[in-house]
Amino acid sequence: MNEDYFPPSEKDGGWRVGDPENLGVDTGKLYEAISYHDNKVFTKSHGGALLIIYKGHIIGESYVTGTEGGPQPWTAQSCNDVKSSTKSVFGTAMGVFLDEYKDRVNLDSYLVGKSREDSLIPQIWDQPVTDERKKNIKVKHAISMTSGHETPEPWLAPSPRHHYPGYTGALQMYEYCFGWWSFEGVPAHHTLLFEPEYGFNYSNYGLEQMALAMRNISGEQVGPYVYDRVLGEIGMPIELRDNQYRVMVYNDPRELNFSDESGWGVGGSKECNAYGADKSESPYGYNTIVGSTFRCTARDFARLGYLWLHKGRWGSKQLVPEEWMKQATRRFVQANGESHNYGFTFWIQDEWENVPKDTYASRGHNMNDSYIIPSRDLVVVRMGNDNPPRGDRSRFIETVIEKIAAAIPK
Repeated sequence: MNEDYFPPSEKDGGWRVGDPENLGVDTGKLYEAISYHDNKVFTKSHGGALLIIYKGHIIGESYVTGTEGGPQPWTAQSCNDVKSSTKSVFGTAMGVFLDEYKDRVNLDSYLVGKSREDSLIPQIWDQPVTDERKKNIKVKHAISMTSGHETPEPWLAPSPRHHYPGYTGALQMYEYCFGWWSFEGVPAHHTLLFEPEYGFNYSNYGLEQMALAMRNISGEQVGPYVYDRVLGEIGMPIELRDNQYRVMVYNDPRELNFSDESGWGVGGSKECNAYGADKSESPYGYNTIVGSTFRCTARDFARLGYLWLHKGRWGSKQLVPEEWMKQATRRFVQANGESHNYGFTFWIQDEWENVPKDTYASRGHNMNDSYIIPSRDLVVVRMGNDNPPRGDRSRFIETVIEKIAAAIPK
């Protein structure tokens, strides 16, 4: 692994470009991989970006403008919402947060707790806790998808809303994920799916509650917190700290409604469409959106991947604790010994047959992914705006990474 090179910001020159052949790469296989990516319908329809960083050099870079949507044109300067890869950005912030506030919180701290006094989110105690099992949710459960929360998100649900008995407050996101109200016909959060740490279910809601706990302790929103400590340090643009993403094109303008408060990770409150709000303001302030909505270019997405590849170090600075990066990028083992291919906000890709077993990833809707392969000193970023059925997605992205890995010297 190249221990000395870290790219300057894009305005100062950005990534260096290397000659693949001089770096020992099989150029025939490399170009085959890029061609495979560029010519698949998932890329051609709504566009896509592919960026390959080997030993700190760009050895492959491709931008395809979609015939049906996506950035028009798609270039190295185009920003895209990385969707659920945002979770890994949040996970990066978590590593910094747990280190900074280690005297107050750790992985075994209870998120809800047995009372308001020992809760990281005392707000949940403003009403009776709707499921006794919620009291057993720990930090480690919220960030490993083992908290027991439901998955479906009622972004645009047209069905009637209703409160649970005894609650008459705002119909806002925190109130929704606390289980105080629901959409008719949409799974609610009144009860959990399973006892925390005894199951796995991919969901945004444990993360959103964890983000509220971070705000309670640090006094900062997640976006500014992670920008000031990490993103700005690795050369990502200042606009990320203040961008409200109003220029981001979504398939439906009702999908996201951001607040007047700036910063990634901030969602709308008053008149927010995302959770069918009743136009009232939540007493808990603006909700976070840490499971999605982080927006950047492919080259800046690769900076994050390069930070992860170097276990949280950028140049001479250890921005994220190394031990956290090691822990976050390996499987979380539940109390019963079971595990899934997920760590703390990162996917563990140790089941792909022709890809190195140390591969891990951030993954998002529309195949907005980054893959880190430490044994090959390799970062691969893929961005897009088309989300095929799960089986097609899996075969496509696995084949892309497999073909790229085959071109890199072992």
